[in-house]
Amino acid sequence: MATVVAVFAHPDDETFICGGTLAKLSAEGHRVVLVCATLGEMGRRMGIPPIATRESIGQLREAELRAACDALGIARLVTLGIRDKWLEMCDEREVASRVLSVFEEEQPKAVITFHDPMGGHPDHCAIGRIATDAYERYTASSGMSVGLFYVAWGEGLDTYKRFEQPVIGMVRVDVQAHKAAKLKAFRAHRTQSQLDRGVWGSEKQGMLRMASSEFFVHSQGPRLSRPGVLFEHE
Repeated sequence: MATVVAVFAHPDDETFICGGTLAKLSAEGHRVVLVCATLGEMGRRMGIPPIATRESIGQLREAELRAACDALGIARLVTLGIRDKWLEMCDEREVASRVLSVFEEEQPKAVITFHDPMGGHPDHCAIGRIATDAYERYTASSGMSVGLFYVAWGEGLDTYKRFEQPVIGMVRVDVQAHKAAKLKAFRAHRTQSQLDRGVWGSEKQGMLRMASSEFFVHSQGPRLSRPGVLFEHE
């Protein structure tokens, strides 16, 4: 089995964007590691009714993140402790060195992160640049064959070909069998998901709210011979 490292900016990125894929990888016996740069402490959502204050929200969101990791089967969580909304202003090379150290420890077969600029949010774009830098440094120094994947929302490949990052292809992952785990992780992020009434209705209603497919742009690394996978199974 292999290791996959996901590198994101905030608690809930891992669940809302690719929770089904992470749960699927874990269920198949792979080791899933999550690097989360901030605790999302500047977020505006505090729960309905509010269950946090500006002072307590970071600690609460970290607890929610850990519960979501348990739901998705994530084996290791690494928090970088960078202040929310400051990620784009930090020394990206230094943060990339910290992410690189995780890659060196874990020796991943695949890395998942945000695309810059298609990640949208400034912190998403920043962590995408940081993770890409760490990935390129890791593969150059180790000689390891590793796939680099950017989370996507079903856009066509031509959208991504406009940017400087390489584009190999689009990967669609079928996560139908892992909706229950994804729903549990959504509900773990209580402060962030309570606005979505569908998630907090019946189990059936909540499952219907979970997407059956998740999409990734395969940017670098070995070409895949089978559809719907992020690496060739060992």
